[in-house]
Amino acid sequence: MTRVAFMSDLHIDSNDFGKDEVKTLLTLMEQKKIQHLHIAGDIANGYEKRSQEFLAQLQCQLPVTFSLGNHDMLGLSEEAIKPFEFQKISFSKHTLLAFSGWYDYSFVPSISHQKHLQTKNLFWFDRRLKRTGSDPEITKKLLQELEQELQKIKQPLVIAMHFVPHSQFLLRHPYFERFNAFLGSQDFHELFRQFPVREVIFGHSHHRIPATTIDTITYHARPLGYIREWDLCKQFFDVFPEFDFPKRYDPYKRYRKIKNLPEFQAYKKKQLAHEFSQAMTILEL
Repeated sequence: MTRVAFMSDLHIDSNDFGKDEVKTLLTLMEQKKIQHLHIAGDIANGYEKRSQEFLAQLQCQLPVTFSLGNHDMLGLSEEAIKPFEFQKISFSKHTLLAFSGWYDYSFVPSISHQKHLQTKNLFWFDRRLKRTGSDPEITKKLLQELEQELQKIKQPLVIAMHFVPHSQFLLRHPYFERFNAFLGSQDFHELFRQFPVREVIFGHSHHRIPATTIDTITYHARPLGYIREWDLCKQFFDVFPEFDFPKRYDPYKRYRKIKNLPEFQAYKKKQLAHEFSQAMTILEL
């Protein structure tokens, strides 16, 4: 059996990962006796030098695999994306199938495709990508290819993908509801349940969930997300109430208020390993 850790949404550029973050992560892997790490997308904005250097640092200590998220796809052509799809990593009793996933707007059926496209082109990161075809077309093609890959695998399956595969994991806040259209598609779940899929790890929404079993498939999502969303940013005000302010609920304002404080920098360093640990799913495969 291999002890495998799964993480996603590290956003090492936005989160300004440096030597301390890498050292803390590697030390944590050693303490938890992790033998393999898989990152389910969104290492950084574009799979370029910084992402590759980060992966090389981790690979000095343990095997690391990854699948692309939408942020990693920045600057990549369809041809460059393709080799990262449907990676098969064999373990003693399971096969890990890793791919990105995509979205088809079906999580928000009450709004027209044209309206979704307008929202995407105004607000969503993916307006910067140069993908071929519409989002529903990309998802349909990916699902067809996924079905072909699933038919080839007989071992119990673990899936690592970036996008959201079931409506149960959508964002429920009224402000974010329209953005659910860009989170994924339940067609992934409907396909999984036809095959021996046991566990599915995903990210993308930056929303951590308890392990949830649906139709015998157990779903895990523990993305790291942006530093402004981290638990340690919320908890800082409980430890240092003198810095509290009325709009603490706003993650942007909350982080801007504390990020340069010596007290916050010290607290972050102290709590970083715990934050990383909370953003990790560990399976014995």
